[in-house]
Amino acid sequence: MSAGVAVGLGAVAADTAVRHDIASVALAGHLRAAVGLYVAVGAGLGLAAWALVTLVRLLATPLERRAPRAAEVARAAAYGSIAVAALSSTTFWVFSGRLAHAGALGTLGPYLALTAVGLAASTVALVHSRALRGADAGRAGGSGVATATAAALAILGGALVIVDLTVLVAIYRRVHTALELCGAALLGCACFSGLTLAARRARARAAIRATAVAAAVWVLFLASSPRLRGWHQEALAHTGRDPVYVGRMLRRIELAQAILRGEDVAGMRASRVEALRERYDVDQPTRDPRWDAGWSDRPGAGATGSGGRALAADFNVLVFYVDSLRGDVAYDEEVMPNAAALSRQAVRFERAYSTGSDTLRALPGLLGGSYDGLARSPGSLLDLAKRLEIPTTLFIPASAADFISLLLPTFAFDETYRLPDHARGGVWGYGADQPTAGPMVDQVLSWLAQRGSQRFFAWLFNFDVHNWHELDGTYVEGAAERYHVPAEGRWNWRYRVVARSLDEHLGRLLRGLEELDLADRTLVLFVSDHGEALGYRGFWPHSTFLWESLLRVPLVLRVPGIPPMVVEERVSLIDVAPTIARLLTPDPPMNGYHGEDLLGLLDPEPPPRRLPLLATAVSDQQIARVGILDGRYKLVLPFEWGAPELYDLSAPDPDEVDVSAAHPREALQLMGALLRSPVFLAAEAELESARR
Repeated sequence: MSAGVAVGLGAVAADTAVRHDIASVALAGHLRAAVGLYVAVGAGLGLAAWALVTLVRLLATPLERRAPRAAEVARAAAYGSIAVAALSSTTFWVFSGRLAHAGALGTLGPYLALTAVGLAASTVALVHSRALRGADAGRAGGSGVATATAAALAILGGALVIVDLTVLVAIYRRVHTALELCGAALLGCACFSGLTLAARRARARAAIRATAVAAAVWVLFLASSPRLRGWHQEALAHTGRDPVYVGRMLRRIELAQAILRGEDVAGMRASRVEALRERYDVDQPTRDPRWDAGWSDRPGAGATGSGGRALAADFNVLVFYVDSLRGDVAYDEEVMPNAAALSRQAVRFERAYSTGSDTLRALPGLLGGSYDGLARSPGSLLDLAKRLEIPTTLFIPASAADFISLLLPTFAFDETYRLPDHARGGVWGYGADQPTAGPMVDQVLSWLAQRGSQRFFAWLFNFDVHNWHELDGTYVEGAAERYHVPAEGRWNWRYRVVARSLDEHLGRLLRGLEELDLADRTLVLFVSDHGEALGYRGFWPHSTFLWESLLRVPLVLRVPGIPPMVVEERVSLIDVAPTIARLLTPDPPMNGYHGEDLLGLLDPEPPPRRLPLLATAVSDQQIARVGILDGRYKLVLPFEWGAPELYDLSAPDPDEVDVSAAHPREALQLMGALLRSPVFLAAEAELESARR
């Protein structure tokens, strides 16, 4: 039990070392609650480990009398079997992905991995047991061997903890749990060895026993006191923003309590939603009528709303869409000079937000202009083109095409050109290693040259930046040398190299439009669906969170006849569809759009925005967070915790400090609006569906 307590205290230390919000919390209160939590958890796990060890020993007792060595091996094999049983579900899940599942790797991989797990666990158990036996028997050098073994186990366990906390951050919950379990087991063995050696001294032995007794008393006290448990949950509520170890453990305990009450995960989350309604006085999931108001009811939504300009013309439409491109990277002159040059020739929306931090939450809002999804949009960009009899053409890498066609089948064009982006079959989303930006622009320019004067709606779905980590190393190194990308820079080197290479092909495309005499009658939209974390708080990809690095995207619109301008107001991808609708046809069906006409912001006195901006983040394909941006603040509601977080968008790093306690009125106002918004009601419907 004392070893479990030691591991628990180590978990608190590791949590404190990597916690990004540690400077903004009451440290003393946090540490008291965290230590209290992990002392109880460590003691409980230590007791469970003791019971398991005792059971294995009892089962091996008959063999111990006849063949001691065989009994030792049998015990080690038993621990290996336990490790296999504990990790089997996660292992089969890891190999269930489309890439692995498609071939022999998916068939044999889980069994080979579990065999390796069993052998490793058995070996650790055998070495650990023999080292302790040698020390207990007083063999020459026995204590030194036991000490070295304990040190080796501590190093292995610590390495797993480091990987868990600094490399694999908030990506796959199952893998997190597996690493945490393995690290705790190795560190527990190391602590047990150290305490066993220390217990040879009477004072140390007494201290160890006293620690175990105190921990046992604390566990009983905590288990029997709802008030004390409530204090722990309240004192550690802030860990929902940055879960690390303390937040994860608190979530597991809450889940266990829900299961004891007869609830599942969906039920627990639904209970939190119900508590939110009670707290913010929302009896029913009623939708704010503002979200269903007609376009003509919007302030300033007159016939033009854009400085008296003509609303429609026979424009071609060219969308240069870049998956996973951050807005700050896109506007950086050194990283993407052609994109920066385009933004100087067009209307650049400096503070553009996505409707979600992953493609499946962002793309429908961009296409349809509605937070209710494409089904309730008054007219997606593709529907609009079809009504105007403008042929639509999509240029897309194969892996992205497979991903989108399965999960967003409404993203369907009249004509689609697929570009190979991987040498092996079965890659879906992540995993493509071949760049496509260059071949795509080559194909688009050839296609445009053959069309003559025919009107077009072309969408270039660029996926290279999304695959910045997976792209072939030779290509990345060559691009870095070719475009003189320095090793030092604000963002990850590979990400900058891939963005710079993509930018070069954007420049070729824009020059091609000029050479083909298409620039003066082609509307060019340069946009991304979401950003990329790139190591922010240890998180590298996208989704899961609603940070500025994930939501702020480039949005540049070059319209013939519209002068260049930089717009500082906050806008959203939800605004793109109604804007383009009014550029292509004089009388589009506008009722149902939640966005605004972006070019209305060019008026000397632009009309006020009627509706706030909304965003959604998912984790493991379930809605994890919803957010609302209105005025100076961004409010984020994590469903796992149910405690809203408020962030000041004017701060240098808006996501650094939760200011909800300092600004309760603003938090209350935004929370009330969020609870009646389409994204919250959609999340609530998802929870209710999961409960059924």
